[in-house]
Amino acid sequence: MKEIKSKNEVFYDKVVMIGGILILGLVIPVIVGLIANSPFVQILTNMFFSTISTAALWLGCSYIIFKLWKIFPWEKHPLKHIVSEIIFIALYNLLIVGMIFMIGAIVLTDVASEKYFFFDIYTSCVILSLVISFIHEGVFLYIMWMKSEKRSQELMKESLLSQFETLKNQVNPHFLFNSFNTLITLIEEDKDTAVEYVQKLSDFFRTILQLRDKSMISLQEELELIKTYGFLQMKRYGDNLVLKNSIPSNVLSKGVAPLTLQMLVENAIKHNVIATGRPLNIEVSLTGNNYILVKNNIQKRTDEEPSAGLGLQNIRNRYKFLSDKEVEIIISSQYFSVAIPLLEEIENK
Repeated sequence: MKEIKSKNEVFYDKVVMIGGILILGLVIPVIVGLIANSPFVQILTNMFFSTISTAALWLGCSYIIFKLWKIFPWEKHPLKHIVSEIIFIALYNLLIVGMIFMIGAIVLTDVASEKYFFFDIYTSCVILSLVISFIHEGVFLYIMWMKSEKRSQELMKESLLSQFETLKNQVNPHFLFNSFNTLITLIEEDKDTAVEYVQKLSDFFRTILQLRDKSMISLQEELELIKTYGFLQMKRYGDNLVLKNSIPSNVLSKGVAPLTLQMLVENAIKHNVIATGRPLNIEVSLTGNNYILVKNNIQKRTDEEPSAGLGLQNIRNRYKFLSDKEVEIIISSQYFSVAIPLLEEIENK
């Protein structure tokens, strides 16, 4: 979860909190006092203690709920969340009500009289706190569900755009023309390699189509796709294209957004000169802060059209929904690098 509450939700929470404290702490004691025909001094006293206790309980319970959402997220630990919430709210109410009674016993002489029952007041405060907390939880769960639905729709849109861009780049006339030329050359030189080339080309397109319904795949799957794509390109460029993978095996089950690393490798090949004496070196590695780094030496093509940067922007947009870490772009005089944060581990991969 990237963030528990947005700035607007924090603002509305404050408005509701202030309104709730004023109603429960000031308005209700006045109404009850007028109905009971209580003395003015007693109404003021009730307002004072009610406002202090309401503010303390509201702030404390809000803090408890906020912390529990981080420690025991509802979607992962619902039972632990609700049990912990009841226990901590009950204990916190005991502390606050006890302190109010202690203060009242010092300030007022009749606090200890029989018309004040500690257990009754404590029970009422706990019930009221839990009811308000559960209503708050229900509203919050609904908001989170709405956000999740919105994120899913936006992520699906970005994923479809990514697949479209990848397929468009791979099925464009230049790619097909170059692939057919490579295939013709291989048929003349080595028929077995030509057959393998056709199989790899078929595997590459089939894999892309299979990823259309996924928002996340394992790093191992993405690296296999890069390996297939690299095979196709190295048959064209030979030793002038060097694709190095130095990812350790212990992170291969971690997740990545599909086609992200492949798109970065593709962009490196698309935007740089690859020729004898000017090899393009692309390295995929793991950084110390759990990022996958795709790095290539810069040797810009002079004949390429200006890039709109849609590929990188698409990757950034997708990771906004998948991680609280941002995609990093590092440009120096010699190298262009993009760092992609690793996602949670993919099970059964």
